[in-house]
Amino acid sequence: MSVEGTYSRAIGHDHSHVIHPFSQLATTEIAPDDMYVGGAGCFLEDARGNRLFDANAGLWCVNVGYGRDELVEAIREQAARMSYGQIFARNANLPSAELAARIAGLAPSGMNRVFFGTGGSIANETAIRTAHHYFRLQGRESKRIVLSVDQSYHGSTYLAASLTFSGNYHETFHVADTVRSIAAPYPYRAPGGLEGDRFVDFLVDDLERTITRLGAENVACFILEPVLGAGGVIVPPDGYHARVVEVCHANDILVIADEVVTGFGRLGHFMAAEPVFGMQADLITLGKGISSGYQPLSATLVSDRINDVIASSDDPDRIYAHGFTHSGHPVCCAAGLANIDIIQREDLCGHVTQVGARFQARLRDLSGSPLVGEVRGLGFMAAVELVANKETKALFPTEVGISGRVEASCREEGLIVRPLRQHVILSPPLIMTAEESDWLVGVIERSLDRVESELRSEGLL
Repeated sequence: MSVEGTYSRAIGHDHSHVIHPFSQLATTEIAPDDMYVGGAGCFLEDARGNRLFDANAGLWCVNVGYGRDELVEAIREQAARMSYGQIFARNANLPSAELAARIAGLAPSGMNRVFFGTGGSIANETAIRTAHHYFRLQGRESKRIVLSVDQSYHGSTYLAASLTFSGNYHETFHVADTVRSIAAPYPYRAPGGLEGDRFVDFLVDDLERTITRLGAENVACFILEPVLGAGGVIVPPDGYHARVVEVCHANDILVIADEVVTGFGRLGHFMAAEPVFGMQADLITLGKGISSGYQPLSATLVSDRINDVIASSDDPDRIYAHGFTHSGHPVCCAAGLANIDIIQREDLCGHVTQVGARFQARLRDLSGSPLVGEVRGLGFMAAVELVANKETKALFPTEVGISGRVEASCREEGLIVRPLRQHVILSPPLIMTAEESDWLVGVIERSLDRVESELRSEGLL
């Protein structure tokens, strides 16, 4: 069968058998330019042979780019040597031990224990279960409530989805009743035009009032993305992170930094919560860029303070009864080790810091478009928020499909961006050059102009 015939058959199988995540199942239908068949560097190739710059890095994850021989070889070598090795109880394997040590060495002081999973949702589930276990072992069973923020995203397993307040999770599926949300640290849409310190005061007051209402004795932990990713790359106001940590710790509430997106170089640091935002967390969750998407891998970092409690006795009732078949999978961990090697050898964190400043500055030039309410982001992580009215910040009706229009126009010029409600999301591979970033912004600029023209001709602007 020809290559074209193979892809045609695969598209038919996809239509008949595959349930696509986060999709409208009744209307999702794959075409040849929706099926990717190869990748190298920052580029993907579709089944029509088109070469497309992936400004999503997959789903925030292909940090070192596609087609890295070092990663492929590390995976091959480990699979040939030992394809599987579980780490339950008194079992171990070399790659998971080495990777845990490498990650602990990159983590903030006092974070020396690592639990491995296979994705960000599992990392966040692990953090919550560990927090609950920590308090249960101290006889404080009532501390079970988890606080999250509006517009957050923490995953799509049952508990992780319950922590998520972007999209319509809580209307679509059942969720856990132990989760509460507080106000989003979303400066562009702050209530009453609050700005700067006044907005931070408002947010901290909301947290304090929520804790008082629920009772600190009932609240176990607070989970926060340093930058809210799927909520629209929302960068909280200066001072917010440190102040919410202070409030939580004063009430003996553990703080979880969800660095599934922001970790492994996206903001110019292996972990960004503390060095960038002053957020001193008790648990840190990592995923996506930890293996650059080459293998399913995640990690939950546990502070020494927590570990001292959960590992303080050999009483059988104190067992850490949590784990997965593929926890510490040797092939996945080998990929993680090779990935760290690449990031360090090529100084991708330094590269992101340097090129990211230019990328963000150039993106701000898009603010002159009548369609752009705000451009925001840090490092290699950005969002363009699209509005129908710049003065009122009013959104276009859903049926206009505003971000989808911009995405389609970008794709015509060979650029993949992510349309997400009123946002165009950008999270390019960390190897993107300054020249590529300039080209990327130019494509978006031309696409905004084309979409503006379309909307005016349709009487929608």
